[in-house]
Amino acid sequence: MIVAALLIGTALSIPLFALGGTSLAALTAAIILSEAGYAIAGWLYLRRWVSESVPITLPTPRQGVWVIASTLLMLGIATGVSALGTVFDVQLGRLDQDLIAGNPTVVLVMAALSFVLIAPAEEYLFRGVIQQRLMRSMRPSAAIVATSFLFVIPHAIGYLGGAEGVLLLSTVPFSLAIVMGVLYERVNNLSVPILAHACYNATLFLTAYVTGF
Repeated sequence: MIVAALLIGTALSIPLFALGGTSLAALTAAIILSEAGYAIAGWLYLRRWVSESVPITLPTPRQGVWVIASTLLMLGIATGVSALGTVFDVQLGRLDQDLIAGNPTVVLVMAALSFVLIAPAEEYLFRGVIQQRLMRSMRPSAAIVATSFLFVIPHAIGYLGGAEGVLLLSTVPFSLAIVMGVLYERVNNLSVPILAHACYNATLFLTAYVTGF
């Protein structure tokens, strides 16, 4: 499913880079189509092999508290990893940094897309489909860890630097996936990890925009 999602997203977005280069419209469309690959892969899998549905409803007030707490926890993890990179002089970088630096407005677009596409698509595939499927054949804790390793793959592809930098950066999506996996397992409502994921992403994007990267 991960490979299928990456292939679908890549196949949809590459022509846009070829035609539009790094313009805001091309970057936005490419992000939309690449993220859509996750949702399409998950939907195809559920339609073909699984009859169960993904539980998603509006979060309750109590679940809203979980969203806020999880977002703060994930931001703390990301800040801690960044601090470790500075303390131990580990080079941390991403392939998309140059594209974003060349067109800062895309950061605002990505902050908005975090709520309407990025978080919903990724959570649908990884928590709603993969984790839910793995929990049918293993303990919840094992399913969460396995899904978290899979969650790292598409994120680590864009990391730069030596092995130390890639490994250190990879601890961020892995830790975040653990948090969101536990959250989903506890509340059995996909909207909760979606909102936590979206709030986390949007906070990082808006902070980057305000501070000038």
